[in-house]
Amino acid sequence: MSSPEFLNITREKFKRALARESKPVYAWFSLNDACNLDCKYCFADARYVPSESQKAIKDSLSTQDVLNIIDNVAEAGTKSIMFAGGEPTLRKDLPQIIRHTSQYMDVAMNTNGYFLDRELLRELAYAGLTQVKVSIDGLQESHDWNRGEGSFERAVNALKLCKELGIPTVILIMTLSRLNHKELPEMIELAMKLGVDFTMVEFLPLGKASGKKEWTMEREQRREMQRYLFKAQEKYGWQKIAFENRYIITEDEFCKKVCADPSRPCGFFDFSVGCISGIYSYCISAEGKAVAGDIMEIEVGDLKKESLSDIWKNSEVFNLLRDRDKLKGKCGKCNYRYVCGGCRRRAYTFTGDMMAADPGCWVDAKTGLEK
Repeated sequence: MSSPEFLNITREKFKRALARESKPVYAWFSLNDACNLDCKYCFADARYVPSESQKAIKDSLSTQDVLNIIDNVAEAGTKSIMFAGGEPTLRKDLPQIIRHTSQYMDVAMNTNGYFLDRELLRELAYAGLTQVKVSIDGLQESHDWNRGEGSFERAVNALKLCKELGIPTVILIMTLSRLNHKELPEMIELAMKLGVDFTMVEFLPLGKASGKKEWTMEREQRREMQRYLFKAQEKYGWQKIAFENRYIITEDEFCKKVCADPSRPCGFFDFSVGCISGIYSYCISAEGKAVAGDIMEIEVGDLKKESLSDIWKNSEVFNLLRDRDKLKGKCGKCNYRYVCGGCRRRAYTFTGDMMAADPGCWVDAKTGLEK
């Protein structure tokens, strides 16, 4: 198929997907801004709270605030939510929050695993928690360097306990940077040994790591990383291995074929729009603000006061994210812009413009080949 033909077909399917399918289905909710660990590259810039002060933590959102926000987003059509932080297990009302939320949607949690003992995990599972992601940033030396001595062992034990107690989906999630990218194969092996799934996200110089651009992987490292992860998917199954930048579409022949088939539908599982921020997903800050994808600096509404349905429909920022014709630089010229769109978070981090070209992409916009 020629590049112009691919572009025309995917443009039409993308617009049909927006018209028929675009809803705020997936949410990431930062329940607090406090954490018991002081990680060197916490993108949330969570405030470190030592053990002696944790009982006196005051969250920005009260229990009732959180429950009201859940009702708000459920009415707008949210079907799956990831509770994160900070560290969500520092909230004493977490079981109550999960119990309420599970009436309306699937409930997942991203945690450092430090406080996940048998009693708490059983309580959370009984309340309706169906997925747990535990963050591990590399082998023991790398992880403990970032998060603190002993945290690696606590995280691994949390994964084991989740499996033992029958949490339906258990995931080891790794933040990959120039500091730890060589440990990727061993981390996948660790996840498979533990019997859990593996997810990779990329480091960006945000939060506590603002200014640490030298920790960001180079384009060549990113390309090799993605190719390795495709091979890992072939070996272990695509359900077991997930990674956020797989929509650099030139590496995925099957996905290209499916997306360019005009006879196939354009729903979420039939057509890749690449970056889903503002199309299927959004985030909620620890203050209850809806934000543009995971660009926490760009608030689009206050969910304590405004309807998510109205924000989703009327937000200039969300509507801009849905308009791939407004992308700039090589992303705006790329034949794959309707099935990829680049990473808007990375563009904003490095340029201050969420519609700028993704500076981490190694693909030539016109040919689809490596630069």
